Amino acid sequence: MARLNWRNYSLRLLALLLAFALWLYVSNEQSPLREKTLTIELENSGLEQGLVISGGMPETVKVKVQGSRNQLANLVPEDFSAAVNIPAGRTGDFTIPVQVNVPTGLRLAQVTPDAVSISVDSVAEKQVAVAVSLRGTPDQGYTALAPFYQPDTIVVRGPTKVLEGIKQATALIDIQGAVQDVDQVLQVSVGNSNVTLEPSTVRVVVPIVEMVPTKTVPVLIQVAGSPSAGYYVKSVVSNPVSVQLSGQSEMLISITNIETSPVNISGIDNSFTIDAPLAVPQGISVQPGIVKVQVEVVKGEAPASNVTNESGAEKPKT
Repeated sequence: MARLNWRNYSLRLLALLLAFALWLYVSNEQSPLREKTLTIELENSGLEQGLVISGGMPETVKVKVQGSRNQLANLVPEDFSAAVNIPAGRTGDFTIPVQVNVPTGLRLAQVTPDAVSISVDSVAEKQVAVAVSLRGTPDQGYTALAPFYQPDTIVVRGPTKVLEGIKQATALIDIQGAVQDVDQVLQVSVGNSNVTLEPSTVRVVVPIVEMVPTKTVPVLIQVAGSPSAGYYVKSVVSNPVSVQLSGQSEMLISITNIETSPVNISGIDNSFTIDAPLAVPQGISVQPGIVKVQVEVVKGEAPASNVTNESGAEKPKT
């Protein structure tokens, strides 16, 4: 009798195990479909050489698929492929459906976006000038001169429409607090990532020099000799009428003008123009170092006022 009860219990336990196994099977294989969304890299096909996608192409799309729990459990983006088929040999704006390949047994429920609006353009290149901008200022007592750089032009390659809007390439160099020449290799930019640059860098040198005190003073023309009999000097003018001196402050204070070397007017009977060097004190620099002196000679007797001199010429020395 006891043996019979044990058999009944064994049959009941086996039935329970079989029912549980059936429930697991139904749950995993026969239950309603589940969904999973993955982000897939979007590729293109059919783009011919010499053409480029200039805009509108997203890097990824979202794909929603349906399947059983087991089918969805180990899915990864690499199990899928997504692409748009570019019209052969054509340029312009297109709206193209996204084509997605999914693993066998899964149902494709949704693609976002399911179509993309892209622009296809031909590839061209153009040469543009490089412009360098300075950021910051040198240390106190120093100044920056105009930068020089090599190369001063680069070649930009990319979509034709994009190139139309590119006028120059730019580079930015930092000179904040500099006390000596700044020499750097810099990346250049044209403000658009859809192009390539050749070369993509330039070497820039910004000379940094000490600031020297300056002073502007008038030119005092020195003349020597006298014109021919019956003629007189009506005017003597220098061009420029003033020059810029640079040097130590204590030296500049005492200088009120700068003299030319003597301009010889002995025996002249007509007007003339001559280059006259300036007499520069030692330790002082002058810019420019030579001025043009215009001497106007006329026939007749000199009026009582003698020479009219806009540049402070001294009376002729005999």
